Amino acid sequence: MAAAKSGKRPKTAQEAVFAEIRRAILAGRFSPGAQILPDQLAAEYGVSRVPVRDALRLLESEGLVSYAAYHGYQVTQLTEEELLELQRLREILEDEAVRAGAPKITDQVVAEMSDALAEMNRHERADDLASWGQAHRRFHFSLYGAAEMPSLTRILRQAWDASDLYRSRYLRTRPGRRGMSAGHDPILAAARARDTDTLLSLLAQHRGTIVDWLRQAASDGPRVAGTAGGD
Repeated sequence: MAAAKSGKRPKTAQEAVFAEIRRAILAGRFSPGAQILPDQLAAEYGVSRVPVRDALRLLESEGLVSYAAYHGYQVTQLTEEELLELQRLREILEDEAVRAGAPKITDQVVAEMSDALAEMNRHERADDLASWGQAHRRFHFSLYGAAEMPSLTRILRQAWDASDLYRSRYLRTRPGRRGMSAGHDPILAAARARDTDTLLSLLAQHRGTIVDWLRQAASDGPRVAGTAGGD
């Protein structure tokens, strides 16, 4: 499993399966609307159905998968309206976090953002989009955490969770994917300067680049996946 290759093996089979399925979804193996077949995943990963089922429940709580009686689990497929609502929610919460947090950004926050950006650059060079996404999230939430508003951060994480699949699909199809990490250099510089207005402007541009693409992605049809050969 990918978790084992990272050298940070999860403590339980459920955590390992959860990490692997989540990684597979965000890497594009399972598309929005795709059916997920627990028995085949259990056989592929060499585990019983129990950790697969538990992992899928956790992914359901993140909004990445959904369950329906008689249909089983499938990768969540959001409507255009839902995606745009999530983007609007992100805008409200991120702007509030920046306004409250920018004056309180510490050298430690800047160091965490810098480390995350260096990791993003490494994963970009390796073309490891799933790991890039994890570092990307760490970069942004290091900034948002400066606000010291845990309830806001928790809700914002949920909004990111719900749209992660579409964000990762956008990045996989983005023309000239190289350089996507460097686009975060100005955000780091503005954080280092504790420049609230510039941070707000840069994050607005950051969010705005994918809105049109999200409209297109929301209309894509579902694909069935869940076997070792699925893409």
